[in-house]
Amino acid sequence: MNVGSIMNKEFIVLRKDDTIERAIDVIVHHCRTGLAVVDTEGYVCGFVSEEDIIKKCLPVYMTTLKNAAFLPDCGQFAARFQRIRKNKVSEIMNPKPVCILETDSDFKAASEMIRRHIKVCPVIDTEKHLMGYISRAYLIRSMILGRNSKNAIQYE
Repeated sequence: MNVGSIMNKEFIVLRKDDTIERAIDVIVHHCRTGLAVVDTEGYVCGFVSEEDIIKKCLPVYMTTLKNAAFLPDCGQFAARFQRIRKNKVSEIMNPKPVCILETDSDFKAASEMIRRHIKVCPVIDTEKHLMGYISRAYLIRSMILGRNSKNAIQYE
């Protein structure tokens, strides 16, 4: 099955000049784990994930610690968010996101997403225009729907 037939076709995007605060609002409102950043022509030029936002709100050394339990919680997370919330999405986005072609197979998408530890990917056409999103949940959903189709192998 190709990705184009199972992807989420909602066109929810961010722009480079959106604020991080707006990115959070859009991600939370639409229950997403990340969104593509597109230019005015609809080309994918980046991706912002929940992880990118959280990392920006933590001190740099936090990513190298195995356990931060010994550090006192002094409201640093909220304070750092207040300092960066008006910054632009372009400052935290991944400028070279993994994208999946709408003609790629579900197997290729699944293997790429697992190999790279990605929860959601932009789906693009051959000209790199955003067409939708594929997520782990959509891949699982397609397996359930495929199992119920008359062409699917039945296991009992």
